[in-house]
Amino acid sequence: MHSELKYPSHNMQNALPPVAAPIGPITAPGSARDAVARSMVWTLLESVGLSGVSFVALVVFSRYLSPAEFGMASVALGIVQMLNIPVERLFHDALVQKSVVTPQDADTAFSATLMLGAILSLLCWFAGPAFARAIGQPEVGPILKWMGLSLVAMAFGSILIALQRRAMEFRPLALRSLIGRVSSAVIGIGMAMAGMGVWSLVAQQVLMVALASAALWIMASTRPRLRFHAAECGHLLRFGLPATTYLFAGLGIQRIFVVLVGSMLGSAAAGYFALAFRAVDMLRDVIGGAVSQLALPLFSRAVDNAGRHRAFHAAVRLTSCVMFPVFIGLAAVSQEVVVLVFGQKWLSVAPYVALMSLLTVQFFPRMFSAPLMSAVGRPGLPVVDVLSQVAFIVGGMFAIGHRSLSMAAAVWALRLLVSTPIDMLFLKRTTGLGFIEQWRGAFVPAVAALCMGIAVYAMKRFIPDSFGISLRLVLLVPTAALFYTGMLRLLDKQLIIDVLDFVNAAVIKRKGAVGVT
Repeated sequence: MHSELKYPSHNMQNALPPVAAPIGPITAPGSARDAVARSMVWTLLESVGLSGVSFVALVVFSRYLSPAEFGMASVALGIVQMLNIPVERLFHDALVQKSVVTPQDADTAFSATLMLGAILSLLCWFAGPAFARAIGQPEVGPILKWMGLSLVAMAFGSILIALQRRAMEFRPLALRSLIGRVSSAVIGIGMAMAGMGVWSLVAQQVLMVALASAALWIMASTRPRLRFHAAECGHLLRFGLPATTYLFAGLGIQRIFVVLVGSMLGSAAAGYFALAFRAVDMLRDVIGGAVSQLALPLFSRAVDNAGRHRAFHAAVRLTSCVMFPVFIGLAAVSQEVVVLVFGQKWLSVAPYVALMSLLTVQFFPRMFSAPLMSAVGRPGLPVVDVLSQVAFIVGGMFAIGHRSLSMAAAVWALRLLVSTPIDMLFLKRTTGLGFIEQWRGAFVPAVAALCMGIAVYAMKRFIPDSFGISLRLVLLVPTAALFYTGMLRLLDKQLIIDVLDFVNAAVIKRKGAVGVT
């Protein structure tokens, strides 16, 4: 039995295509690896484009906005992003992993998501000011009201995003993201330069989501209808609710932390952490955002646990090889980077940028854990891991974090000592992947990157201050790259070959495919 809402003029006659035949892991030769590599081109283009635009916008905003304005916007954005998680993801993983998706599935997910987005947007509008007063940040109330409009905009695009990721059609997703991010950044930057302060960040957030969803809706060849089926909704929710609970807690960890910092230590303190998070996260998402989009479809298509284990190991190995030196290097030169990019007034943020950079090293080997558990039908287990982090952060902030920025930073770092063993244990129980095997792909990149970081930090002591920040970085960055490459060649020459082979499959073969008519 189902209740029907309203039909748009356009129709979806045929079932959406089922998941393609299982493919092997990315380490396998031939078409499987090449298919993943070619998909990586678009996800990487999207991540690089989004991170590049976000970086430029962040630099401009840091010049025109104060730490307090950054803090107010970050508290409001943290709340909206937490509410956005069920809007964007409640049906996402359920649709991606489902063997066959019918029009009824898509219609039901779209209708339920649109209603959820509208309800949460109204909640921000009418309850936002009262909530802001309750956390001791009344100035956040008006910001939260307007920023909440992005929830409705996300509801229009979230199901199309899931369907296209499921089919590994990343080109339209990349284009819609770039359209939304570039357009909103231009408008937001213009407003900041015109002296509109925190409202430039509000406009950027709302327009980014609205324009991206509009672009995706226009480019889509098929679109879901406003039609609801209770049976399909129940089936999708059985998978979607545990997965969304995990994402809500996982993605909400950082937002909860910023909200607590703002309420306990003030808007300026929240602004310092917000800038550190955004600077590091943008760099992390260049590769992490691209790879994470491929992880669940890739693991879901593996035919058995052995194939999933090989795919997991290859993903950890290649991702760690590329990203470890970036973040350990950033930690070593954080002071120079912060002053050069954001200005002298943000120098106090440098230690937190260094800390977030080092903690991000742990992120990459673990980023594939939850998708792998979802691929074997256990999306709810990672919830325990992230809930332990939330509990630790809340308890730690009330116990010691409220005393100073340094104590708050310690709470943020120490949460991983609790959550990581839990995540490792659940991954072993659900997939049979041993504790050492989970980290095996990261060992060599970690040793090489750590040696590189020590060398860079030591080299800084011998460069005269008279050289200036730009010249110091010009000397340090190429030296670090050469040192890291030399260490890899010494420790595991095959790893360099594997990375080059993957790049070859992604770029060179992609060019050949474009020329085919």
